[in-house]
Amino acid sequence: MQNQWNPCRGFRGRLLTAILAALICSTTVRSEQPTGEPAARRPDRVKVAAVQITGYTKCFEPRAGYDPAAAIVEYTRKAAADGAQLVVFPEYHLGRIQVPSSVTESIARAAAECKVYVIVGCWELLDGDEFANAALLFGRDGRIVGKYYKTHAAVDRYEGETAYSRPPAGRDRQWLIENDPEWVMKRGDGFPVFDLDIGKVGIATCYDGYFPETFRILALNGAEIIVWINGRHGRIQDFVVRTAMFHNDVCMICTNQAYGAGTMIVQWPTSILAECPEAKEDYIAATLDLGRVRAAQDRSRNAQQRRPEIYGRLVEAK
Repeated sequence: MQNQWNPCRGFRGRLLTAILAALICSTTVRSEQPTGEPAARRPDRVKVAAVQITGYTKCFEPRAGYDPAAAIVEYTRKAAADGAQLVVFPEYHLGRIQVPSSVTESIARAAAECKVYVIVGCWELLDGDEFANAALLFGRDGRIVGKYYKTHAAVDRYEGETAYSRPPAGRDRQWLIENDPEWVMKRGDGFPVFDLDIGKVGIATCYDGYFPETFRILALNGAEIIVWINGRHGRIQDFVVRTAMFHNDVCMICTNQAYGAGTMIVQWPTSILAECPEAKEDYIAATLDLGRVRAAQDRSRNAQQRRPEIYGRLVEAK
């Protein structure tokens, strides 16, 4: 029988194999902003918590007689007592703040005291009159180890006007800020994944979840857990969450303000482990099996059979 050529035999074969491996690795998508506290060996099972609560609203309106940072401290301690390593709060919760500030410092102290990760939404005041819809990630030592700016503006209707998706004519910046600040907010320009000692965590904010590209890019960037914070009226749709998990081989933690509902902790492929079905303040905790997620990602046929060379229409302007 004639010997078949083996490209891995001999020095030339080994050199060719090394070159091919380097080329493959160079095309692998990585986290855009790798940050956090990575560990060589992450746990397969991680307990997490989610809080459905109302702090500030979209238009900067506070909840009367309420200190949103104090509530975060209280629930962070509760989550730590339950054995959770990550606790997640909703979009907008802290209102308009500087980062860092006395507000973030109180949360930082609680995160360090409890040695847990905390994710919470706010309007971050930037230079001049700029601001962003931000999600802050506090590390176990209290440092802000990650930050995400909402990328898709969920513009709305006010003052009895009909719905619109473009800025109404004749309105100045101040009117837009007062009626829907997302018209003029500074938008994010990427989908970072944060490399933590519990796993790789990506963040999406409310309307971002209505674009399937958001969850797909986070997964391509290495996310094992996608945290989806919301500040909507009405429930978070479980079919959106289940579809995102099934398509992307991830677990999800979803939060909403208490005037909405649907806060949930969800295990890949489609199992809701805990949820808040009613529009009221609530707290849930559950254990995610990230070992299953990592195994699924390693053998994912969907990931292996992607054909990005024919998906160009997805990123073309309409």
